Amino acid sequence: MGFALNGIQDFDLIDAAGHTVPTQLLAADRFEDGGLRRVQFAFLARGVPALGYQVYHVIPRQSAGVSTVSVAETNGPSALENEFCRATSDVGSGALLSLKLKPANWEALSGPANVVALEPDMGDFWELYQNLDGGQNVIMTRPLKVPQAGQARFSNDETARSGAVRRGPVFSEIEVTHPLGSNLLTTSIRLYSGLQRLDFRTSILNHDKFVRYRLLVPTSIKEGRNFHEIPFGAIERPNAQEFPAQNWIDYSDGAHGITLLNRAIPGNNAADGTLMLSLLRSTRIQSYGIGGGFEGQGSDSGLELDKTVTLHYALLPHEGDWHAAGSYRAGLEFNNPLVVRKAALHEGALPRAWGLLDVFPANVVLSALKSAKDGSTVVRVYEAAGQALTGAQIRFHTSVLSAQEANLMEDSTAKLEVAKDAIQFDLHPFEIKTFKLRLGNPLSGRAP
Repeated sequence: MGFALNGIQDFDLIDAAGHTVPTQLLAADRFEDGGLRRVQFAFLARGVPALGYQVYHVIPRQSAGVSTVSVAETNGPSALENEFCRATSDVGSGALLSLKLKPANWEALSGPANVVALEPDMGDFWELYQNLDGGQNVIMTRPLKVPQAGQARFSNDETARSGAVRRGPVFSEIEVTHPLGSNLLTTSIRLYSGLQRLDFRTSILNHDKFVRYRLLVPTSIKEGRNFHEIPFGAIERPNAQEFPAQNWIDYSDGAHGITLLNRAIPGNNAADGTLMLSLLRSTRIQSYGIGGGFEGQGSDSGLELDKTVTLHYALLPHEGDWHAAGSYRAGLEFNNPLVVRKAALHEGALPRAWGLLDVFPANVVLSALKSAKDGSTVVRVYEAAGQALTGAQIRFHTSVLSAQEANLMEDSTAKLEVAKDAIQFDLHPFEIKTFKLRLGNPLSGRAP
């Protein structure tokens, strides 16, 4: 965000309802007189309509406000806390020492979490720890346990002299950089005001060949069930085996649980109460003999040498199981952050906040909105919690001229009744439904 005038010392952020929104300055470029030239800041955008927008106005001020942001260099334990959680971290290593869910005061961890294990891995692109020989049919049934001392290096065994602790009205976080063997690891833990999840960003500068980096989260849950998100649903999977999970894995005993959210790093495992996430592998094509099809092929780029890879993941401690926690919604929120667009102040024909549609109830998820070949609009939804529904609804904030149910090939199958620009339907557990609609002009700007 830039300012053209000199002497700007601070700013206010106003939402569509005219309320002042808390902001937190991340970076600032200043004029020679000390006034703000350009700023980068964070805020929580609450209540943004689905498939729509909300306008926020930045109001510059020539009077400086009272800063509520603090930055300190420290070592040892430090706590981050909001209305949902209290997280205690070792600032020197970036390990999460405690994660308590309030107000029940439930401790979610049994040991240090956000620990990265560095293990030898002589496997190839297709198989962990060993080469694929073409004759294996039980490789996915072998146990993959938690790495033990003597088998791996652990990130909390090596620490920095100090790390940074930042506290502000939008979020608080710790950040530290330290060695991991011959490699370099930077990790941050961020807790937002008003959000139950804990966000992590870990960067790895790898210099080693044939190694694997895994995240470890030891939970306090003794006899948990291991559920993974799959396309259009969730499935319980065996412990101590690695599987791809789309956006999340949840481990709970029915009373409490932890959802581990991933952003495009799907190799997940749960063993002995520990959640594990595969962060990075350094490997290449190995020898397959005559007829393998890979003779003379170069694949050293798979060693991931001398470049920094940044990974994003999050923890959501919760009461109940994954249904009660809404893990499917948390995974989508984490993987689909809002898009911000800057614009100069101008008169417009549209309202300050608008969205195309609302979907009810919360376990009905919109997975597609697109144009069909015949010019109609395709809307695809699915039931995400494994629970049958009667009377699910999609309510549009533009006129619906007609609606039809369709199959996955977008062939119309049955006409649907439209009442007050809404359609109603039933869903079986994890069922997918597709609709084709003729909509009026959505730019009419009817407020939700």
